[in-house]
Amino acid sequence: MVEEFEEVKKPQSFDAEAWFRKNQKMVLGALLLVVLGLGAYLYTREGGEDSEEIAAAESLFMAEHYFGQDSLEIALKGRAGDFEGFESLAISQAGTDAGNVANLYAGLCHLNLGNFEKAISFLKEYKGSDAVLSSMSIGCQGDAQWELGKAQEAADLYLKAARNSGNRFTAPMYLEKAALVHELELKNTAKAIELYTEIRDNYFSSFQGSNAEKQCLRLTSAQQP
Repeated sequence: MVEEFEEVKKPQSFDAEAWFRKNQKMVLGALLLVVLGLGAYLYTREGGEDSEEIAAAESLFMAEHYFGQDSLEIALKGRAGDFEGFESLAISQAGTDAGNVANLYAGLCHLNLGNFEKAISFLKEYKGSDAVLSSMSIGCQGDAQWELGKAQEAADLYLKAARNSGNRFTAPMYLEKAALVHELELKNTAKAIELYTEIRDNYFSSFQGSNAEKQCLRLTSAQQP
């Protein structure tokens, strides 16, 4: 029993980079599913008044295909004489739903390709009302800022993403990311505990909620003499 207590009390090693990579893949995978679903909706809509939107969505089709195949450079830049990539579509289809979504796609491509400043630029241009996508566009800006070594900016964006919508998918995910930045980068253990406690109390049934109590115990125990 004593051995079990000492094992809990002892702070566990934490590989922040591995955690970030794992969670980033989860985020981008979820975004892929949601955004592709939106693309399919735009593409299959009918009605004369939506003809501009349908044409714009058709332009997205090939770029979406290559994005789904993880061919991000092709999806981003397109192929001359064949189809436009997301960068070009964000401009040529500006003012349409498809053009707006192209900004999100372009931001994700640049984020994955390591072009973090460009990722932020495109993600800022995405103007969506969807609770999940709008939150994730903000959170992905936080990912880019973290990669750029701007921990405070990343933490602020993660909190903004969490507060943007209280849905049980994005809110606990970005609260957890904010907690991690505060703990490991900003050395603000009290804030990290506060955020993990919020996840535990408000989002216990979420994936992150099951881990929050353990993280609170780990950080609180580490502070004890």
